[in-house]
Formats: sequence, structure tokens, C-alpha cells
Amino acid sequence: MTGERRWRGLGPCVARKPPVNEPGGPVRRLCIALDAHGHGAAGRPLVPIVEDASERAGLDRLYLAERGAPAGPRRSGGLLLLLPPGVDEARVIAGFVGELRLALRRHNDRPGEDARTRVRAAFHQGPTRVGEGGVVGRAVDTVCMMRDSDALKDALRRHPGSDLAVAISAQLFEDVIEHEQRDLRRHAFHPLTIKAQGAPAEAWISVPGADRHVFRRDRLLGVPRRRRARPGPVVNIDEF
Repeated sequence: MTGERRWRGLGPCVARKPPVNEPGGPVRRLCIALDAHGHGAAGRPLVPIVEDASERAGLDRLYLAERGAPAGPRRSGGLLLLLPPGVDEARVIAGFVGELRLALRRHNDRPGEDARTRVRAAFHQGPTRVGEGGVVGRAVDTVCMMRDSDALKDALRRHPGSDLAVAISAQLFEDVIEHEQRDLRRHAFHPLTIKAQGAPAEAWISVPGADRHVFRRDRLLGVPRRRRARPGPVVNIDEF
């Protein structure tokens, strides 16, 4: 499969081709890895949900690739989103997480939806390059490893009433948490070491909407209480 054919259009806000390498070498980009969670998750409509959340968050320049778990009997249909360099990472993450929660709620509340769609989302940043099969780099490998980690899967298993679990790499978390955006507050996250092949990754994990006391008891810190849905902040990447 060629690099171009790995990339998909996601409505009007996502490019149909991978970004071009800068002449100076690798480019730092915000990377988002997502996958549906649970039994039969591979057949869940993840792309329409991500499209809905992206458009409502005002993300008008995204690159989307199919990047599932490693090959094997449990290969997933995960997605990889890449943003252009220079975005306001705190606003993008907060806006996208908030709108993804609402998009999942709208989807799961539709009549005739027998099985809920639940999502694991991971965020990381770092140098990336366009390779033969798409965008490559340690940042891409790390964010997909975080998304597929047992720690993030366990977070959703422990909170069956929640539809979303979020992991942010420790490096990125410290850069963005000082802004205290809605849906991106320090008290809603818990630090955790994610075990994986190679060096362990330090990350912060949250299950938005989970009961705070239950989340603390399970050593994962959640949002204090459910709040009425509100529109997320609009993020126009072209402004940055």
C-alpha cells in the first residue's frame, strides 16, 4: 500500500495526502492516536465520530491515517491524527477532548444503537517525518503505544459508565496543563507509568465524566461530577 493511499479524507477539515517534509528535516507535530474499545470494537464507526468532534472543535487542518495495533489476531482499526506545526496545543487538546465526549454521547444516544462506542485517545508531540508508508517517527510510535496500553484499557474497564479515556504524555502534559483549559485540568488526571516494549513511558491519564471518588479509589483521578454539556472552544489552527 502506498503512502498516499494510507491517508483518508475526513470531511472538509482533513487533508487527503500526508504532509510534506520540511527542507530542514523532521517537523515537531502534535500527534493524536485513537481506537474504539471493547468487544467488536473494530467494526465501530470511529471515523464519523472523530469527524464530528474535529469540525465542532474548529480543527480545520488535520491529517488522518489508519494506524492500528500491531499485526496479529487482535489487530485494531485505530486512527492517527496529526496537526500542523505551531498549533496552540493546550487549546487544541482541550477543545478536541471536550467535543469528542459530546460526539460520543450523541452517537451512543441515537435510536437503534445497540452497542456503545467507547474510545481510547492518546496525545503526544515530537519530531515526525513522511516515510514510504506515511508519517513516521518516535512520537508516532509512542502515541500509538500509549493508546494501546493496558493502563488506558484498564481505565475504561474500571469505569463502565464512561465512553472516553485519555492519556497525555508527561512531556506534553507539563507544557499544556499550566493553561488550565476546560477539560484539561490537573486535578482530572493521574500520573502513571505505561509499560511497553523498550523504555516505559510516563503519562497522565483521565476518564472524563468518571466519579471522582471511585476514580481516586482505583488510583485514577477523574472529573469531580457530571456537568451539563457545553460547546467546546473554537480552535482555528490557521490563526497560530
